[in-house]
Amino acid sequence: MRTRIFSGVESAVATAAELLLEALADLDAPVVALPTGRTMIPLYDELAERHAAGDSALSRVRGFNLDELLLPADHPGTFAAYMRRHVYGRTGLDPGRSDIPRADAPDPAAECARYDGAIAAAGGLDLAILGVGADGHVAYNLPGPPLAATHVVALSESLADALHVPAAHRPLRAISMGFAPLWKARRLLVLATSAEKATAVRHLIDGPIDERWPCSLLLDHPAIDVVLTLDAATEPVR
Repeated sequence: MRTRIFSGVESAVATAAELLLEALADLDAPVVALPTGRTMIPLYDELAERHAAGDSALSRVRGFNLDELLLPADHPGTFAAYMRRHVYGRTGLDPGRSDIPRADAPDPAAECARYDGAIAAAGGLDLAILGVGADGHVAYNLPGPPLAATHVVALSESLADALHVPAAHRPLRAISMGFAPLWKARRLLVLATSAEKATAVRHLIDGPIDERWPCSLLLDHPAIDVVLTLDAATEPVR
């Protein structure tokens, strides 16, 4: 594990972008797991700036999103909508070469199986870009016994409230990539920039491996880069 700590978000994001592009440099058609969430918006902004300056590395990427919320396809809270806002058309990533679980899948279990098959058919992940939840979740692999395959997970009412999810679509659920493709990924890149992630970051870096902290299950991956701000690297004194 290689860990880099920076005083601010801008420096951390610039380094994460450099590591991402380095990982793609020698690959003709890299297969990359793509995250969403607030932490990643500055990273996608940085990649958009580099694309505007002439870097076309992401145009070669075969993308697989880490997860998707099970909501109507036109709901603004879907991760497909996030990708349209922050990624497609800005970074060089081609939506025609990107896959994301179907938000309105009529048979979520079948969609999970389809997704695992698509990742396998692409040859597995060359790189997975990951955030870490305050509770240690990676994608929507929540605390508890780890699941290897893509799966459906129930999410909290507080998240449903924040997304203004109507009652008809509660309890809110998501489709999440499981741990199998992450463990097999040739390289992992973790970015954390906020103080609320500090405890999870400690479990990721120091262990021990503990299913109550899903991020710690990546501790023994042979090629993992962790990019942090000082806030995310420093646990508060209790």
